[in-house]
Amino acid sequence: MNIQQQADREIDASRDGDAQVAFLLPEDHWDAFLALTGAASEGEPPEATYRGVRFKRAPVTAIIHEEGF
Repeated sequence: MNIQQQADREIDASRDGDAQVAFLLPEDHWDAFLALTGAASEGEPPEATYRGVRFKRAPVTAIIHEEGF
């Protein structure tokens, strides 16, 4: 499963109604995520929006739901 498929699964599993969702994405998968999704990296720390969800590049080992968003 590639990083885009992982992101899709996390998005589908985390959506509830109109609640906003945000995730931390592993730094070592960031470039692949951008290439596969066509999302554009913006800001510092880098963020990208995919399927209406904000992803942030972070020093994590797996896609993690960002708490307190």
